[in-house]
Amino acid sequence: MADSDQRTPVSQPRADDSPEWEVFLRESAADPLRHAGSVTAPSSDVAHEQASTLFPDASTLWLARSDRVARFSDRDLGAEYGSADAGDTADTVAEGGDLDGGVES
Repeated sequence: MADSDQRTPVSQPRADDSPEWEVFLRESAADPLRHAGSVTAPSSDVAHEQASTLFPDASTLWLARSDRVARFSDRDLGAEYGSADAGDTADTVAEGGDLDGGVES
């Protein structure tokens, strides 16, 4: 488990100016598309390389710039970042918003 002193709130920028890309994938054609995480990369091509390395078994990868994804949750994520319980960090990403700039492979 990560030390809570090492965490950065989501509102804080990444270390460099590269955009963050949300990674959605399917491991087989029968599987639903699911959010798998994010990568930081200067372009969709580099983000695709990183996602392909992280998820080599994915049959489909979708990449969308984080700043173009509408994100909704019924949880107060701000309060959870300060709590001692770091075991449940999954978030719900709902469809909606402008995904222009996204990439599918």
